[in-house]
Amino acid sequence: MTTNSSNRARQYARFIPSEEIDDVAQWQFTEVDEKRRVAAMLAAQTPAEPVITPAMLEASHQEGFQQGLEQGRLEASLEGQRRLDEYIAQQGAEARQRFDALLASLEQRFADAEQVVAQGVLDVACELARQVVRRELAQDTGALRPVIREALGLLSVDARTAVVRLNPADHEVLAKAPAGEFGSVEIKWVADPAVEPGGCLLEAAGAQVDGSLSRRWARAVANLGLDRPWADDAEVADVD
Repeated sequence: MTTNSSNRARQYARFIPSEEIDDVAQWQFTEVDEKRRVAAMLAAQTPAEPVITPAMLEASHQEGFQQGLEQGRLEASLEGQRRLDEYIAQQGAEARQRFDALLASLEQRFADAEQVVAQGVLDVACELARQVVRRELAQDTGALRPVIREALGLLSVDARTAVVRLNPADHEVLAKAPAGEFGSVEIKWVADPAVEPGGCLLEAAGAQVDGSLSRRWARAVANLGLDRPWADDAEVADVD
């Protein structure tokens, strides 16, 4: 009896007999199942943490190194190009300045050369004119007559007499001039070795007219902007 009671007690402890159950309803673990489902969804959506291996670290390091190297090369290339452009621009500016200075120097040299050539032409023309005048004086003994008439015209109209000083060679020719050839003025011819050939000095009524060849020559060449004496140093030395 005791044994049967013990066995029945153990059976009751394991399950409930159907005859003892009045009503049965299905038990759904709604809240617990929902939490599990949400947890499963979140677990599925959450990416798994990557596994970083030494090889991956080395590859990442090499990639970063290459990127830094390329960036450095690019920056160095840009900096080098910038400096090259600045150098070329500076050299171009300096070359332009040197060219402008050279051009200005050439223009000045051309102007100086033109001035020298023009001065040389005037000097040659002056020397030719001197030779022509000397030849005319040597060939035409009456070449001094127009000079004397012009000088007399510069004197006062009230002058009755005039003294004309001539070089002895010119005096020998003009002293024989007939009366009245030079107007109504009475002329006294005076031979004066101090007067150069081809020139004359007139005195009348306290006035004096310098008709020397040197003075007339100086006035003529002054109109050309020159200052050339009639006689050069060699001729002056010969006269002395």
